Amino acid sequence: MFEEQVQFVLVQGVVQVPIVLVLVVGLILLAARRDRLSRLAKGLAVAGCGVLLFGVLANVAWLASIPTLLRADHSAAEFGIISAGVALMLNLCQAVGLGLLIGGLLAGGARPPIAADQPVAMR
Repeated sequence: MFEEQVQFVLVQGVVQVPIVLVLVVGLILLAARRDRLSRLAKGLAVAGCGVLLFGVLANVAWLASIPTLLRADHSAAEFGIISAGVALMLNLCQAVGLGLLIGGLLAGGARPPIAADQPVAMR
């Protein structure tokens, strides 16, 4: 039983690898370009990637728990309510993450140009 669940988690994890890679690369690119982004834009974008990454990992955890829930003596109605609640939470997580990314895009992504006569502390 445990081996079956581990196999299920691995399969679900592999399915989510492309999304995880995109989000991790996005975080790396945000860190690399931090000097070109306003603090607000960078903060919103990093938060959006973080929320989406959390959602992906939560989705893998949810999918991994399904076999255990199905083996438990839950009725179809109980499983449906649990599934709907989890789906709602995962969808809210995705909506918040995407909203934060869009907010980062619209927050004025580029810093204003720095005049040559400004002190270094202003940069």
